[in-house]
Amino acid sequence: MSDVLLHARGLTKHYGGIQALDNVEFEVRAGEIHALCGENGAGKSTLVKILAGLVAPDHGEVTVDSTPLRLGRRTDPRLISVVYQELSVIPHLSVLDNVMLGSSEIDEIYWRSKFLPAVQDHLKALGLGHVDPNAKANELSLAERQLVEIARGVARGARVLLLDEPTATLSDNEIERVFSAARWLCQHGTGIVFISHRLEEVFALSHRVTVMRNGRKVLTKATPELTSTELVHAMIGRDIPDSQSEVNPVTPAGSIPKIVLRQLSVQGCFNNVSLEIQSGEITAMVGQLGSGADLLVETLAGLQKRYEGEILIDGTLAKLGSVREAMHSGIAYVSEDRAAKGVFLEASVRRNLTASILKSVSRFGLILQRQESVRAETLAKGFEIDVRRLPDNTAQLSGGNQQKVSLAKATATQPKLLLLNEPTRGIDVGARSGIYRRLKELAGQGLTIIFYSTDLEEVTHLADRVVNFFRGNIVTVKRTRRTSAREILYEILHGQTLPNGEAN
Repeated sequence: MSDVLLHARGLTKHYGGIQALDNVEFEVRAGEIHALCGENGAGKSTLVKILAGLVAPDHGEVTVDSTPLRLGRRTDPRLISVVYQELSVIPHLSVLDNVMLGSSEIDEIYWRSKFLPAVQDHLKALGLGHVDPNAKANELSLAERQLVEIARGVARGARVLLLDEPTATLSDNEIERVFSAARWLCQHGTGIVFISHRLEEVFALSHRVTVMRNGRKVLTKATPELTSTELVHAMIGRDIPDSQSEVNPVTPAGSIPKIVLRQLSVQGCFNNVSLEIQSGEITAMVGQLGSGADLLVETLAGLQKRYEGEILIDGTLAKLGSVREAMHSGIAYVSEDRAAKGVFLEASVRRNLTASILKSVSRFGLILQRQESVRAETLAKGFEIDVRRLPDNTAQLSGGNQQKVSLAKATATQPKLLLLNEPTRGIDVGARSGIYRRLKELAGQGLTIIFYSTDLEEVTHLADRVVNFFRGNIVTVKRTRRTSAREILYEILHGQTLPNGEAN
């Protein structure tokens, strides 16, 4: 693993007065998985765009196998191929068509006879041997579609594969399939750049780590020589507090539960869920995709119109057959898709923060700008959003700050229950820490929070209790301080508790 495959030297890029990259040097060796870490805005995306040929640097050079790239022009996919978090698989095309997308062959009959055997071999090597190459891509699971994207890069003969947040939308068992594919490629000489905000993935998969901060490379080190604390400090320039040390107040004995679910069911989703959740409690719903855990959260948000059973809030029966009814019952919901459902990208940060409380900052249909500014500034400070960005379009913010805006907007209504779907997906460790801290503060003030997450580190750090679903049924309800990520994962995968003697 000593041969340098990709070498970037002196990469510098400005956007107006902002320096996105400052004389960055970066290298990837043949057969290496090299993790690229940093907060949102650190320069990772700009570096990836330059390597892919989507952006031209102001200065610098890049070589692959000692061959200089023509920067600013789309890179030959036989040299560098990129797999993005947002899949480019075309649903109505076959797996074969998707893998060979972009081929210059015109004769379809010749094309299929030529490439089909090779594509079958690639699919098998990547754990998709069971997939029919003629099957439509929309028939595959999310993880399988992600692997089809990787297969496309392999089929093109890419020397370097850039994996940009490839696991952000996957459950833990699906993530392992992607990891297995990456390790197989590594064994066959491919250089892999792996970008992830999940630090446990960085330690589990990579050989080396490069950290970027404020457009500069601040660290490159062999992964076994790094500690989690050192990595976090390099990324954000400071240590972050342990969120597990922040304990919510204990609910007084005999108090009425904030939320009571009685025999709650949605046909084909989950069955006979009964649960009590106290004021100020943070509860995580976990399970594989299709387990019902995420759909329970959506049901409480009013997104599942037909359900059976009862939902009580503060001891009063609530009807939650629509989003409007859920809001009237004191429920706020934050979607997993912040760009499409969480914020208004083309509106200002100020307007987003007050969008859910317009009546309180307006009179006779006209917004009172001073009142709006005061409320927006208070909400922004609560989630550590730079108040100088209030006039900016929300689209100009990093993903982490957009999520903070989405969360602040939801809490502006002072809800009784806050529902979160993948609350920190694709967010760097610094922003994540700030979000956790604020959510725990709100819980300490009595806000009840229920969230769904596929990130077990998030579950163990944020939740007071974890409710584990398997095939539509609750299998365990545990205090997080009395369980471990390993136990939770076993229950997610097997639908039963870890056998005695295997917990440690």
